[in-house]
Amino acid sequence: MEDLTDRLHRTWVQLLIDHDYREIAAIAVETEVNVFYDGYEPEAIVFGLPTSVYSYVKNNERVRTIMERAMTTVSHGHIYGNNNTVVNDLPYEYRIQLLEIETGWQNIIRNLIANAQDPNQALITEKAFAKSNKQPYIYNEMKFASQSEIRIAQEFESHKVLFFPLPLAVRAETGNFYEDHREVDFLVCQDGAWGILEVSFHPDRYEKDSEKDSWFKKSGILCIQHYSAEKCYNTASEVVGEFLAILAKYKR
Repeated sequence: MEDLTDRLHRTWVQLLIDHDYREIAAIAVETEVNVFYDGYEPEAIVFGLPTSVYSYVKNNERVRTIMERAMTTVSHGHIYGNNNTVVNDLPYEYRIQLLEIETGWQNIIRNLIANAQDPNQALITEKAFAKSNKQPYIYNEMKFASQSEIRIAQEFESHKVLFFPLPLAVRAETGNFYEDHREVDFLVCQDGAWGILEVSFHPDRYEKDSEKDSWFKKSGILCIQHYSAEKCYNTASEVVGEFLAILAKYKR
């Protein structure tokens, strides 16, 4: 049975990747997959989720639907019950993975608590989301404001480019937090050239975006490109390829 669940898990992740659900595949690869039996009869497929993504998955119907449909496709015809009969369309259960016990784990946790600091990454996005009682998206231990941003991050990863997702930029000119602190979607460095890629959800915000762009240009970041969230989601590879080609023209 362990061999079957391992093969189901591996094929499930591959199917998600093949259908361009890489952000969900990143969750799936860290998920434990088990078939729960009552005696000899299979009762459910159980997904054991890491603590870091459990709440995100449980609160995201789209992610759960894609995960379950993919596993239903993969497991069809492979799970047998009593009298060697095939059992399909099992229900799904979600659980938190239990952690292994490390030696001296209490001291490890005490140090983490004592040394914990709020990261600057996605600081402004997180505050904006909190007002609507929402949480940022998590991918590869990074926070994002949308699935479109995750797709762009994955493309930057595939290009092995240095990038900073949702970094907090500070230039203390006024003493006013909202004027001195800015957050961009992606700050990118390629061969010594720095540029900003913005994923735009509001096409009617020209004046506000222009003011923000000027704020960064004052410090010498001149390559600032805006792309629609829809384009970033549907054609992330094309967007990143175009952006990097433009950024290369700014190399000193």
